[in-house]
This record gives sequence, structure tokens and C-alpha cells, in this order.
Amino acid sequence: MLEDASNVMWKRFISGDNTAYSWLYNEYVQILFRYGSRFTSDGELIKDCIQDLFTALYKNRKRSGSPPANIKAYLFVSLRNNLVRALHQKARYEPMEHEIHSFQLEPTVEEQFIDNESDRNRQNLIKKILDALPTRQKEIIYYRYIQELDLEEICTLMQLNYQSAQNLLQRSKKKIRELFAPDGF
Repeated sequence: MLEDASNVMWKRFISGDNTAYSWLYNEYVQILFRYGSRFTSDGELIKDCIQDLFTALYKNRKRSGSPPANIKAYLFVSLRNNLVRALHQKARYEPMEHEIHSFQLEPTVEEQFIDNESDRNRQNLIKKILDALPTRQKEIIYYRYIQELDLEEICTLMQLNYQSAQNLLQRSKKKIRELFAPDGF
């Protein structure tokens, strides 16, 4: 549903509707902030990168054309690129405290308040499972099952070819089964 509404708003935005631009911003800003916080804890840097992303979208809206196949994946890739550039720029002037490759899956405070006790127990189990995975396996599981992106979109985000992404996803699921599946499965 969100993707269908986003496509309509994207088309309206491209044609010059500032209300549609505001809608896109409001609809995705929190999602993008949470996504950015998976890579760095520098909230101000994340906000700046999101602002730069939406400023560039606005400036280039006439050249944007039809909506991307998946607007959320497009925005994720754009934000990730902005963060990488900003973190590299920041590293020139001060020691880098956070690497873009240290992908984190800690639930945010907001998510913890929203969830009830059974959800917290489930989240703790998921966190325990994901913490047992190497960084790239953790990242692909996040994109596939939490963000619900398809493998093509994951390939773009993680800069992998399709077969490598499939292999990484299968290794991740195999490791989860080995570590956490009850005996007999």
C-alpha cells in the first residue's frame, strides 16, 4: 500500500506538486533516520544526509522521470551513498568513530516502548539470533526479512551480484538453523 501511494505522490511531485513532496518527506523521514542509525550513531550527520537527499531530489525533480521500481529501496541506496560520502569527508578532519560497515541491529527506544512484553521476548530472541551472525549476514537478513526488500534491491544496496546475494542469504539461514533450530528440524 505504501509503495502504491508513494508512486502516485512521486508522479505528482515530479510534476511540481509541493504537497506531494512534503508527503514523501514526512512518509519516509523516520524510516530513513532509523535506517541511517543502523550505520552510525551520529544523529546530526544522519539528519544532514537525509536533508541533502531530499534537497537533491527537489532540485533534480524535472530529470527524475517515472518513479523508481521501489521508492523505499531507492531512498535507502541514496541515503547510504550520502552517509558513505559524509563519513569519508568527516574522516579527513577527525578520527572516524563509526565505520559504515559496522551495521547495527539494536532496536530503537521508540520501538521498545511500542512493543508489548511478548513482542519484547520475541525481539530478544531475534536479536540473539542476529548477534550470532557476521555483519554481512546480519545485514542481508535485515534487508530481506525486516525491510522486506527483494533480492534485486538487496543486490543494489549491498553491491552484490544476484548469485552472491542468494548464497549469502542461504548461508545466513543455514547458520540460524544450525544455532537455534530445535533438534529434529
